[in-house]
Amino acid sequence: MRPFHLAFPVTNLIETERFYVETIGCTIGRRTPTSINFNFHGHQIVAHLVKHMPDNTNGGEVDGKQVPPFHFGLVMEWQQWHQFKERLEQQNVVFRLKPHVRYPGKIGEQATMFLDDPSGNSLEFKSFSDDDRLFATVTGKESEIGGGEIGHQNTQ
Repeated sequence: MRPFHLAFPVTNLIETERFYVETIGCTIGRRTPTSINFNFHGHQIVAHLVKHMPDNTNGGEVDGKQVPPFHFGLVMEWQQWHQFKERLEQQNVVFRLKPHVRYPGKIGEQATMFLDDPSGNSLEFKSFSDDDRLFATVTGKESEIGGGEIGHQNTQ
């Protein structure tokens, strides 16, 4: 699979660069006076300078928490996620949604955390203890929150 590309709006390139390099650990590729191209763990994301951010505040509820409807991020390896979480906590990063386990006991159980960049773009970092569960559901439970209980047969 080839790397993905995502372009997103920001209101301040200096703060954006600091956040994505120092907090998230990205490196910088090309840049223009109105954009910065980041290496986001092997993927290309590009911050484009705008005068005003779009309104993405109408969030939906997921597992009892307000999750922003527009967000992007990474699915990390289990150990990598925990090391990254510790690094962010040591930096006293303010989380939109603190690190926690979503859907405990379900086939879709995952460690997740959300944080916002300086322009208010939300990023989610998640991990599964078993990578095979990224898209897994229990047959007949596809619409159930969390995809069905762990231990049931006939997973997809």
